[in-house]
Amino acid sequence: MTVPPRSGVPPLQVRVAQGRPQIVTATPATLGRTPDNAIVVNHPLVSRRHLSIEWTPQTGWQVIDAGSTNGMYVNGVRQNVVSAAGPIAVMIGDGQTGPLLELAPAVAAPPASAPFPGRPGPPPSAPFQAQAPRFGELPDAPHLAALHQNASAIFQVPGELRNSGREQIVLSGVQTIGRTPDNDIVVSDVLASRHHARLSSSPQGLLLEDLGSVNGTFVNGQRVSAHRLSENDVVTIGNSDFVMSGGALVRGRPRAQAAGGLEVSGVGLTIDRKELLTQVSFRAAPGSLTAIIGPSGAGKSTVSKIVAGLSSPTVGLVTFEGRGVHTEYEALRTRIGMVPQDDVLHQRLTLRQALRYAAELRLPSDLSTADRDQVIDGVLSELQLTEHVDTRVDKLSGGQRKRASVAMELLTGPSLLILDEPTSGLDPALDQQVMRTLRRLADAGRVVIVVTHSLTHLTLCDQVLLLAPGGKTAFCGSPHKVSDELGTTDWADIFAFVADRPDEAWNRYRHRHPDSGAPPAAPALGPIPAIPRKSMVRQMSTVARRQFRLILADRGYLVVLLAMPVILGVLTMVLPGEKGFAVSTDPPGAQPSDPSEALQILTVLVIGAAFMGVALTVRDLVGERAIFERERAVGLRPGAYLWAKVVVFCLVATVQVAVMLGLAFALRAFPTPDGVTEPGTDYPLVPPAVSLFLAVAATAWVSVFVGLTISALVRSSEQTMPPLVIVIMVQLVLSGGLIAIGSAFVKPITWLLPTYWGYASAAQAVNLPYVAPQAYVEQVRPIDSNDPSSPIMYTFWDPTPAHTAMTYGALAVLASILAAVVYSRLRLPKR
Repeated sequence: MTVPPRSGVPPLQVRVAQGRPQIVTATPATLGRTPDNAIVVNHPLVSRRHLSIEWTPQTGWQVIDAGSTNGMYVNGVRQNVVSAAGPIAVMIGDGQTGPLLELAPAVAAPPASAPFPGRPGPPPSAPFQAQAPRFGELPDAPHLAALHQNASAIFQVPGELRNSGREQIVLSGVQTIGRTPDNDIVVSDVLASRHHARLSSSPQGLLLEDLGSVNGTFVNGQRVSAHRLSENDVVTIGNSDFVMSGGALVRGRPRAQAAGGLEVSGVGLTIDRKELLTQVSFRAAPGSLTAIIGPSGAGKSTVSKIVAGLSSPTVGLVTFEGRGVHTEYEALRTRIGMVPQDDVLHQRLTLRQALRYAAELRLPSDLSTADRDQVIDGVLSELQLTEHVDTRVDKLSGGQRKRASVAMELLTGPSLLILDEPTSGLDPALDQQVMRTLRRLADAGRVVIVVTHSLTHLTLCDQVLLLAPGGKTAFCGSPHKVSDELGTTDWADIFAFVADRPDEAWNRYRHRHPDSGAPPAAPALGPIPAIPRKSMVRQMSTVARRQFRLILADRGYLVVLLAMPVILGVLTMVLPGEKGFAVSTDPPGAQPSDPSEALQILTVLVIGAAFMGVALTVRDLVGERAIFERERAVGLRPGAYLWAKVVVFCLVATVQVAVMLGLAFALRAFPTPDGVTEPGTDYPLVPPAVSLFLAVAATAWVSVFVGLTISALVRSSEQTMPPLVIVIMVQLVLSGGLIAIGSAFVKPITWLLPTYWGYASAAQAVNLPYVAPQAYVEQVRPIDSNDPSSPIMYTFWDPTPAHTAMTYGALAVLASILAAVVYSRLRLPKR
């Protein structure tokens, strides 16, 4: 290629990445990633307009940094201006790994095989690479192939065989497909398992079998365990595609499909006869940044959720890389990253810790810790967060936290990234920082969609979609064409117009773009495919370890957890009486000095356990709802998440109960077999102190479920306090230890309370009818009844095997019911 000449300008020979030399004779000649440059270089480190190659009579040829993000380097040193008066080698974007730009004066284009000055040429057998083609024209699409095989070269697993372009794989016999080099077909993709699938060739055809991979094997978007392949079948492993063509397996999607990016065609959404979106259509090519803007109620976030596959349109289609997002969601979900408006990282963890736990949940279990760390390091490097890796998330700036949320999504190497209001609440400087980050992510070859209210930096975007109320399109195109289509560049006037007259704005847009006709029918989705199921035990382990670290990382919370059982244990000292759980030694027939002492001690212990259990969990689920919903969408099982929480919090509650009872036993009363066993009867099989511990601990465990239920039902952390107070007060009054319950109407309500059954179990543990006979009689009969034949209300306090089975069985039933309620709230909603 020769750039058109300018009179009097000496020619300059230019070669990129040891490709075919070019002759530049026009000045200035720009070099960058986008097609409007004279020299196009498709590389993640190259900006849209990276360098300007200029000649003047005074300076001769110079290479000038055009305000690029990553700069240019000579001998490892970043330079702003480099003279090309003689042969010179420049590294673009990075002094070690960036594309090599070689320049030298020339009078004519040298032979293609001639070594280029400044660096040894390739061996004779190595052909020159074709000139870097433009977007949509890539014969091999190297940056798209990298995204397909693992989203970016950054994420490729070190040390493994790598292939780019549409490599043709000849099939014969039995061949394995996987991530490690010992496979016949190596897929350099962290989402592929070590040994992912097997291909068996026979006269009957080619059989593809999944080998128990974590993320599944897909044929034409459907997950398969075994499938006989046909011509043009598309096999998907992780983020890598293979196409059956002519009896061979071709790596990578066809060029037209890969370069097609995202296409939204006539998408509409109607709920309860209210039209929320109306025939929304737009396209976004790889390497592009699209902003979705509009007044409140225009459906911006709704569009983003439909594009992400999280909800389905009433009409219209969404395709990505030529595949239906909603019909092939399971196969595409790892290629789609969705960053919600709320931060999706735990604030009390360091950035490294948060990303490590996320990587454990999202990446295959057979990926080594070192490989996961390299994925994390690559993501942090791309987002310029490496220096903050050991900083707690809550200590990061607003812009850094947004980039950290993006880092979470980049772990799986998505080629479509969607962000909902990433600049919300940020000052102008951080707003610009985030938008520039999104620009770099798009420059790496991804399709990036951003929903935003900020209009300051729209010029960084390739495309703007302006929605009017009702989800009606008012504008879609380059931000530089806003004035041509809308008559003004004043966004305040534009927003006022589309908000007041959405139908007129929509009609004007359709008049300007008559090709935006009737939308296609939405595809029949059928049953929602199950997300690939990762190991339940592994997920539980990861969530549980993360939960423990969260507890230990919050020192204030940890102090409260330790203080509660201490305070409750010491509180038993203020109760009247001196005998504790020992039977009264007063003469027969004499009334004990304080018949309710044992009841009051049990009340403090049981209600204290209930309070600790509920307080442990009442804010937990609602506090990390945004985090869980995103993790659930990428494969976290609700059951694994729930039971990991239950195990951790029950262990913490057990420790709290042990501390509380230990203090109560030491300071007030210790139930001994002699003290609680009636004369003439055998000692209990389980020591009373152990039985009491089990009863109080069981109450705390069920109360953990009570707290989780409240947390799952409320919408914000602020709403948890009223239910917490009500639940504790009701259980205090109706537990049976404070007042007698004589009402037949109230009695069934007590059966729904953990403290009722927990108190009964505790009463059995210390043989309350024997230890405090007078108080027992007062409690088991209605207070206003003097009739000895009146029905006994609390017979469960008697320590019989049947009563023990009944009380613990009731606690188990309550826990099961509450767990079912919480699980139903955690399940994946319908898309």
